[in-house]
Amino acid sequence: MPEAAIGLFIDVGASYFLSRLPGYLGEYLGLAGTRLAGGEMFACGLATHFVPSKDLRLLENELEQLGSNASSIIEIVKKYSQQPCIKEDSPCTRLEKVAVKHLLNA
Repeated sequence: MPEAAIGLFIDVGASYFLSRLPGYLGEYLGLAGTRLAGGEMFACGLATHFVPSKDLRLLENELEQLGSNASSIIEIVKKYSQQPCIKEDSPCTRLEKVAVKHLLNA
């Protein structure tokens, strides 16, 4: 969380969703102030879909032309969604190391 990087405590909303992340990722993010990119948010379960930046304008245009039909909205978002590439140094890829280190120190 960015506020942790400048010495502030995370707020109540962040405390709620961070505590529900897999393993100790939420604790790590809250304490270290690490920021996640869009693909990382999808990988750890904070986002339901990932749309690359290059496709956001196309998605927005299609959504603007659509009425309020919820099932159509979901289909359009799925049309532009992709499986993100997660960088090797992402906190999401280090999740097992954080958990193992925590267990060894217990």
